[in-house]
Amino acid sequence: MELISTVIGIKDNITRLEDYLSSSKTKEQDYAIARIKYGTCFVAYKSKGMTKFAPSRFIGYKNNTITKHESNITKDGRETNPAISDALGVKQPIINEELEELYKKYCIYLGFSPPPKGAFGVTRKYWILP
Repeated sequence: MELISTVIGIKDNITRLEDYLSSSKTKEQDYAIARIKYGTCFVAYKSKGMTKFAPSRFIGYKNNTITKHESNITKDGRETNPAISDALGVKQPIINEELEELYKKYCIYLGFSPPPKGAFGVTRKYWILP
């Protein structure tokens, strides 16, 4: 799949993720929540007065959807993370305690307890969407 290359591409995928979260279809909601629950690297963004989080492995592919994401057997954060960093003009995502606390609050808002670490026991890292 083609990687995102612009902030607009990131925002488009965030909008799609938000649509899934607010969908009347349980499958779409559950899929989006699972990506957030088990992610490791996230783009933090403001929406409706709240800091929310979008997982890099989903939003890093251009015009991503559930169907595309599930059929992409080569999806890898080692591809999407550099693409997101390039699009945002930063070197890499960072460990940030303030964003970690906001992530935990967002998880509770979505209805689940956040795991202590990201996938594979890795400390979560963050970019901030300008």
